[in-house]
Amino acid sequence: MSASAVPSPEYVSLQDAAVIYGVSVDLLRERIVSGELPAVHSGRRLIRVRLDDLKRVFRPVPAAASRPRQRPW
Repeated sequence: MSASAVPSPEYVSLQDAAVIYGVSVDLLRERIVSGELPAVHSGRRLIRVRLDDLKRVFRPVPAAASRPRQRPW
C-alpha cells in the first residue's frame, strides 16, 4: 500500500455518522440506547459506530415504481 492510500475507517464518530446519513446525533443516540445500533466507547467520552452497522440500520427504501401496484378493487 502506498503512503498516499488511506484505508477507509471501520468506525466513525456519531458526528460523522450523522453527516453521512443526514440525521441528528440525538437520533443515533436513541438508536444506540434502544439496542438497534451497536456502539463502542473509544476513550472516556467518545462513542464510535461501525459503518456496516449504520448501513444495516439505515437501509434504502425500495422505490415505489419497482413494486407492483395493487388495485383498490
